[in-house]
Amino acid sequence: MPNPNQKKNHFLFLSPENCSEKIVISLTESVYSIGRHSDSNIKLYSEAVSRNHATLIRKDVGKDNSSYILIDGDLKGQRSQNGIVVNEKKTIYHQLEDGDIIMFGSSEIKAIYKQENALSEYFPFCDLNSKIQQNNIALSSELTREQLQNTLILSEENLNQNLSQKDIKRLASFPELSPNPIIEFDLNGKIIYSNPAANLCFSELFNEENITNPLIAGLTRNTNQINGELIIREIKIKDKYFDQYIHYLSKQNVIRSYIFDITKRKISEKKLKYQAFHDSLTGIPNREFFYWKLEQYLNNVKTNNEQLAIFFIDIDRFKNINETLNHTTGDKLLENFSYRLVSNLPEDCFLARWGGDEFTVIVPLKDNLPRINQIAQKIINSLKEPFIIKKYTIYVTCSIGVSIYPKDGLEEKTLIKNADIALFRAKQMGKNNCQFYTTQLSGEQMLLFELENSLYNALDNQELFLNFQPQLDLNTNKISALEVLLRWQHPDLGVVSPSKFIPLAEETGLIIPIGEWVLETACLQGKKWQDLGYPKMVIAVNVSVKQFQQDNFIQQVKNILHKTQFNPEYLELEITETILMQNVDKTEIIINELSQLGVKFSLDDFGTGYSSLSYLKRFPFNVVKIDQSFISDLAINEQDQALVSAVITLAKGYKMKVVAEGVETDNQKKLLKQLKCDFIQGWLVSKPFREEDLLAFLNKLIN
Repeated sequence: MPNPNQKKNHFLFLSPENCSEKIVISLTESVYSIGRHSDSNIKLYSEAVSRNHATLIRKDVGKDNSSYILIDGDLKGQRSQNGIVVNEKKTIYHQLEDGDIIMFGSSEIKAIYKQENALSEYFPFCDLNSKIQQNNIALSSELTREQLQNTLILSEENLNQNLSQKDIKRLASFPELSPNPIIEFDLNGKIIYSNPAANLCFSELFNEENITNPLIAGLTRNTNQINGELIIREIKIKDKYFDQYIHYLSKQNVIRSYIFDITKRKISEKKLKYQAFHDSLTGIPNREFFYWKLEQYLNNVKTNNEQLAIFFIDIDRFKNINETLNHTTGDKLLENFSYRLVSNLPEDCFLARWGGDEFTVIVPLKDNLPRINQIAQKIINSLKEPFIIKKYTIYVTCSIGVSIYPKDGLEEKTLIKNADIALFRAKQMGKNNCQFYTTQLSGEQMLLFELENSLYNALDNQELFLNFQPQLDLNTNKISALEVLLRWQHPDLGVVSPSKFIPLAEETGLIIPIGEWVLETACLQGKKWQDLGYPKMVIAVNVSVKQFQQDNFIQQVKNILHKTQFNPEYLELEITETILMQNVDKTEIIINELSQLGVKFSLDDFGTGYSSLSYLKRFPFNVVKIDQSFISDLAINEQDQALVSAVITLAKGYKMKVVAEGVETDNQKKLLKQLKCDFIQGWLVSKPFREEDLLAFLNKLIN
């Protein structure tokens, strides 16, 4: 039976709904404010709770005893919005008695008021996941390490200083009921107590020596000097991880250990760490991991005075594959490509996915510089075998750029940048090859950077202009058409080669507004010359892939023809086989609809693609242009003669005209005329002219 004369301690057990954590508050102060206000002694985080929801006031009863009164609102008379309920009855004033159940605002937060003589019944609420604090209690579902340390130390102090022997005996059930292992050692490392949870988890370790037992190893040094200290360490036992909280009680010859299983947390951390440093698609290291690893490699080679190489690898024409097949197939190709790289790289190399279809490799060299070419060639050769993805058989090639430490840079970013510059050169050199960085490449890269920036303003600054190259009709010996050629007069660099700025325009998307300007300007010029009385000539305009594939391309051409009043029968759009490969159905619609207006179409660079014959059959081309590579050796190469003859015969079978490009000699002209070619174009006829020079050339022919 409890002693009625014994001093009573007061506790408030907070039990938030849907939360396993129970919060025990030892009531010792005269006044407690309860609510959501930041200054509240007991903070309740709930929308149903007011900022100043309730107040607890201690009322002394006799010499050593007291009780608490609960009032609604604060001491200034301000009431809560949702009220308080005690024992299922709403109230604004209540003197608390042992076992009273309190609701603050709603059923979200329930509290039980208990006096000390009934504490043992409810003490299991106060396990190691609970917070026991004297003042300024914050209701939260998370418990920080610092808070737990404070809780454990406070509990130990209560057990050793604040409670009587009877209290200690009553509270002894706490470790027995705890779901977490609790073990006590003496200062020599011998186990003197273990709770049931510890016996269940670690019974096989209880007979091990101190040196090998992970629970006690390293804890018995200088124990006389660290009385009262609480330290935390992480230990691993077999495949599980634990946080071990160790409290030194040297005066009692005790080392008390609280142990928490953190295996799930460690697995989650390991998974997050893996995800942070590995590419989610391919599973290989990502860019962040590559930077970290490169730093380690560089530290090593600097110490040993060795070399290493950086490979920058890019899949050729990957964008075309991705857009033509689908992104799912493209992702699968990237995954398989990375596997192919892994299987062909030496074990001491480090591979990472840089991003998109780009990969980077660290290649240690020591004194073996030829190793670079060997590895690069092995990678390129490995791609001769196709990738089989679903129903597709996909052949790909790759380009590789290489920089070498220390010749091409001493720091990570410099080496990567220079390898990327070398990769750009490999692309320029026709792809499917490996190129090494040189200082000359760096200068070219800066030039391209300057050109790209300048190109954005070239159209507005009227720096772009057109040249026109005549085509000669071999039957009439008259100029029948003019091919439009785009040129750029850079304010500082002079005339920039189209081979440099056209690819930049394609990459940046500027080719679309530039292409529209070229088409409109060409039509304006053609209409102007016709109005001046010059012979009506076909104006042939090259159309880029991006320009042609616009959804509004048909309407764009119609608008330009209407705006310039140029007769569509004299407009010829030159397209390449690349355009035809992008979207055959869409291309067929565009060609058919514009052909009905009278616009002509020519197939440029015929013979350099893969499926030209099938395109001749499917699309209503008016003209086929034979690439100059078949014309240059026409007079001396019988195979070229046979091929050109076959193309001319084939085209005429489909009622198409034939233009031979790059004609430079009379022998070439003579042979082409014998082969029944319709038109020729090249320096034998004329170089490309600006408008004023073209008119002078035409006037000379007329006169």
